[in-house]
Amino acid sequence: MRRFRAIVIAIAIFANLVVAIPTAKIDDDELADPEYRQSDVRNWYRWTGGLGMDEERFRELALGIMTGWRDAVRLVRAPFQPFFSLVHTNQQWGLFAVVGERKETVVIEVRRNGQWETLYRRLDPEHTWHDDQLKYRRIRGVWDGVKEEPKGTYKRLTVWLAKEIFTEQPDVDRVRVVLERSAMSLPWETVDPTVERRAERYHRRNEVMDDPEQEAR
Repeated sequence: MRRFRAIVIAIAIFANLVVAIPTAKIDDDELADPEYRQSDVRNWYRWTGGLGMDEERFRELALGIMTGWRDAVRLVRAPFQPFFSLVHTNQQWGLFAVVGERKETVVIEVRRNGQWETLYRRLDPEHTWHDDQLKYRRIRGVWDGVKEEPKGTYKRLTVWLAKEIFTEQPDVDRVRVVLERSAMSLPWETVDPTVERRAERYHRRNEVMDDPEQEAR
């Protein structure tokens, strides 16, 4: 009985591994379009140096490999598909399925003796105030991906940050929390230095520390 159970478990693990083999999504109807996956092909061409081929020949080879790999994986998966259909476990979850081309950076600025200075900037080794707390995934989830009009959780986070700063640093009288949005680029691309500041929240010491209702605003 143990041997039978071990065999069943081994088959189940193997089947899941086969189904989990990654493949690229390819639309056969668009393969003839010269613009199809063009940005990907150009990146691969730069990375590999074209393998001695011109870009058009390289494109045909790359898309051919992708299509062949997809068909091979489908063939290997086919024997297990009836089982997954039987137990209704066909749903798949993509890891990091949506990746943006612009990064968001939370920045905390304080006014001290009439002068503004940066207290914290995400991933900046020179401005690391409470970094261990602020990089925690549950706190990062509050500000990362904030829409143009911040929700209440983001607003309450900025109030909490202001209170922490005002308590720790008596010479600070203003706190400003802002998100900086900038473009990411590949090593060979021209860097876009544009930084968009948005979702700004501004807090005064006398308002935050003296007004108990501020937290709910």
